[in-house]
Amino acid sequence: MESILDQIRRGNLRPGDKLPSLRELVPQLGISQTAIREALRGLVGLGVIDLEAGRGAFVRSVDSEVLINPESLSFLLQRETLLHAIEVRLALEGEAIALAAERATAYDLDEMAKILRRIERGVKSSEKSFLHSPQFHVAIAQATHNPLFVSMVKSFVSLLKQGAALGEFVPEAREREYRLHAELYDSIVRRDADEARQRMREHLRFSKEHTLKGLSALSCVGHSEELLQYAQSASNE
Repeated sequence: MESILDQIRRGNLRPGDKLPSLRELVPQLGISQTAIREALRGLVGLGVIDLEAGRGAFVRSVDSEVLINPESLSFLLQRETLLHAIEVRLALEGEAIALAAERATAYDLDEMAKILRRIERGVKSSEKSFLHSPQFHVAIAQATHNPLFVSMVKSFVSLLKQGAALGEFVPEAREREYRLHAELYDSIVRRDADEARQRMREHLRFSKEHTLKGLSALSCVGHSEELLQYAQSASNE
């Protein structure tokens, strides 16, 4: 990906130019066709190129900030990763919470209630309110009593923290933080699997909305580094 971006920076590839074919790129870049396909998909996600069926890949007109500022490039790559994660979470956590509503023990409910109280305190204080939300989602997975659900949700914790951190830049996200998690908890307590699944879908829809708004708020020149530092601090908490 960086090699193609460098050619665009240098003016060797201009808006409207067609990229070499996969067969030509393999010896030029010294990597496999699979790796090149992944790089092209990444460039499409960044808005750097268009892929046209039957014709090939073409360079788009790109904001120079993307090309010259590595922080902006990382910022956009992070955006795609976070949005992809939300798509996976819709499938994974929707079913996890439905199972939790059926299987949660008194101990599981108590653990969720404890985390929920921490979220509430965080929202009402100057504490970063996103700190405890990922652990609430892990607690839901644990209430399924299926170790694979727990393992998969835990694998998302770093991304969960980074996505939640963006909510700190969206005023309404902080206001919704406790309520949305309380609704998830209530549906589990009522043992209503269908409602729990629907509540999780609504929760993740808001998460996507907050992610996009947070990224938008920080997407101007000079703010991308701030976001990356903030998200990094979130993932290290």
